[in-house]
Amino acid sequence: MKTDSDQVKKWILPKPVNEDELCNVNINCILQKVLIRRDIDLNNEFDEYITPSELPNPEYHFKELNKATQRIIKACSRNENIAICGDYDADGITSTVLLVELLSKLGGFAIPYIPSRQEDGYGLNLKMINEINSKNIKLIVTVDNGISAFDAIKRCNQLGIDLIITDHHKIPDVNFDIFALIHPQKTPNNSPYKYLAGVGIAYLLSINICNKLKYDISKTSANVLFCIGTVADMAPLQGANRKWLKECLSTINTTPNKGIKSIIKKLSIEIIDITSEDIGYKIAPLINAVGRIGDPKLIIDLLTTESSDTIDILTKESFAINRERKRITASIEQEALEIAVSQYAGDKKFLVLTKKEWHPGVIGIVAARMVDRFNLPTAMIAQANDGRFRGSIRSNDHLKVNHALDECNDLLIAHGGHPSAAGFSIEEENIPKLMERLNNIAKNKFKNIDLNKSIKPDAYISLIDINLDFFRQLCDLGPFGIMNPTPLFWTRKCRITQIHNLNGGHVKMRIDDGTSSINAIKWNYSTQLKNNDLIDIAFYIEMNQWKNKKNLQLNIIDIKKHSNIIELHLHNQVYKCQLTDENNIIITNPRGDFYSSGLSQVSPQMDKRQSVFAKKILSFAEIALGMAG
Repeated sequence: MKTDSDQVKKWILPKPVNEDELCNVNINCILQKVLIRRDIDLNNEFDEYITPSELPNPEYHFKELNKATQRIIKACSRNENIAICGDYDADGITSTVLLVELLSKLGGFAIPYIPSRQEDGYGLNLKMINEINSKNIKLIVTVDNGISAFDAIKRCNQLGIDLIITDHHKIPDVNFDIFALIHPQKTPNNSPYKYLAGVGIAYLLSINICNKLKYDISKTSANVLFCIGTVADMAPLQGANRKWLKECLSTINTTPNKGIKSIIKKLSIEIIDITSEDIGYKIAPLINAVGRIGDPKLIIDLLTTESSDTIDILTKESFAINRERKRITASIEQEALEIAVSQYAGDKKFLVLTKKEWHPGVIGIVAARMVDRFNLPTAMIAQANDGRFRGSIRSNDHLKVNHALDECNDLLIAHGGHPSAAGFSIEEENIPKLMERLNNIAKNKFKNIDLNKSIKPDAYISLIDINLDFFRQLCDLGPFGIMNPTPLFWTRKCRITQIHNLNGGHVKMRIDDGTSSINAIKWNYSTQLKNNDLIDIAFYIEMNQWKNKKNLQLNIIDIKKHSNIIELHLHNQVYKCQLTDENNIIITNPRGDFYSSGLSQVSPQMDKRQSVFAKKILSFAEIALGMAG
């Protein structure tokens, strides 16, 4: 199904769902189809999906968890100093604050250590270890890092420092000696803990400590910090992530953490039901901004202090840094776009964009925007304060960039990350070689892949079916994120009855599909629309909360001009489908043969076998024409 949008080239509509696949479960039949298409067995998995069951004892899944737990409890009972070494992104910062707060309440003197993105780069390093040793600290717990810090690990052993690493990045194929390692990669196959982010591991460790000491973890900010860090790091919402996020998300508004309260008040979301989308687009970017271009100690202090005056000052500083981050990002994005357009025109399949003056703290954001625009993996490279060049990579859905970096190991100083996002350090003279090699890797990977950007709507819905009860049931399928995306719907033949252009290139409209009408918004849309235009739309359903008023609205993802005739692309053939005035469907193949759902009209040239095939096509045409969900 083709579209007129500059970005989205086609809609890939879902396969038909037979009515006998629907079940007697307490959820709308349209949402049942969404779940069936996501391979949820409604008869056997629905209850678990809506209300996840209790998790197994984590000590059965993490062999060294009890050892680490007992060492930390011992340190707290002796009022030892404990170094919590985190990272400067939202996952690392929330992990750090989570452990600092809890262990301080339990009697330990937990001291946060976060490297500077500009001065130190990522992760545990020798400078940090030496500073910790100078304070006679004999226990280090890393969060969201440490698994590749070989020099720092060796130094800890030399100094007699117990090192507990909690991390979720890929474990290198190297033997190293540490006190304890807590890592989801070490869990059994199909473990519900497999997808935990850094903050998830810190949360799990904290729960285990609290269970041993019979301490109520809800007396801390751990629940809320887990939610923020998990969503910010785009951890897959399966297993423990899904269960804990589903249970804890509603507690954000009532958190005892004064810093978080100040942030959500400043964002004007203190009176709404905060969702994973609010975290991902509002809270997490603010926390990340401080770590990206400022001193991460600022956000650590904001999330750990009890002083109202200090909180007010730090909140204002954090928001000012975020505004500056947006300004810097916009400037770099414009420069990067010019380079990207040139490389894209030269048929590059892996964009490598570099300028030494770019701010290393925001290049990851810009790389993600280039991926969104060109649907190609993108590396952004800039010079850090130490003179080395640092790169940040984001990927499309077709290439695991951490594996690609493994193939470039000889060109890099260091690298690490995940399939969709990774980072590296490199000498300037090796950048051209890296550019060539990554491009060759991508070309080989993409040989038989359609790189045109597409969307995959989950189900068709008429506007009359969108109401508060439907939205409540839709929310029951959440929280939404990686591996549990927000359902995308589509509707045909919507008439625009009102339309307004908003500042920033956005469009707000009211639409009517003949069954009902609703407000809709399309962000960043330049194509001219006017009243009475007929459009087909793909959209998310959301609650617009403004000035204590709540109204359902559509967040439109793509728009195409309505046509009575649509094209279905099946088995490398194009079939034209349309509705008659009697609501029959006529399907015409490339040779001009036709088939009608009324069964009274069959092309004379069509044999019995072709007629059977036409009936199969009919089920797809029913979906595309909005006759079936």
